[in-house]
Amino acid sequence: MKALLVLFALCLPLAASEEDKEALRKLRGIYEQAIAARDFSPLQPHLAADFTGVMITADEVKGYDGILTYWKKVEEFLGKNGTYKVTIEPDDTIFEGNLAIAKGRALEQVTRGGNAFDFTTQWTAIARKEGDAWKLVRIQASIDPVNNPIVTSLQKMKLWTIGIAAALAGLVIGRLLPRRKAQA
Repeated sequence: MKALLVLFALCLPLAASEEDKEALRKLRGIYEQAIAARDFSPLQPHLAADFTGVMITADEVKGYDGILTYWKKVEEFLGKNGTYKVTIEPDDTIFEGNLAIAKGRALEQVTRGGNAFDFTTQWTAIARKEGDAWKLVRIQASIDPVNNPIVTSLQKMKLWTIGIAAALAGLVIGRLLPRRKAQA
């Protein structure tokens, strides 16, 4: 009977210490500050050697260099005066041995070309405790591919383009029709 209880206890997830929880909270703050400052160097020591991620654009990144390459792509999209802000809202984290599985929402704001886009993404992060430090192993973020402000903006632009093209076509046809009748 004792052996069964010991085996059962070994199968239970280890309770996370308050230190572990605080270390992950600090990691969230480091990420938010890195985005705000557009400087990811403070994040580098918190990435595992085998770090990978899938960003909201479905781009996969590998390692710190992958993050820098991805951010360069974001900077090009934003343009000279564009901005990007993020606030992380985590849910409860699951601790399983030396792994932490976190999930939550990110409130994000992008400004580009004078247009502001506010949206919420869902994210998951897996961290592994290496020695006394938690290192990010994998991150993943998703945005609703249909109902988001960027798609809505593109749809509005498409409607305006179609409307303007139809109006111009109407003007051209309207100008040509009277001439044909006059010639007949």
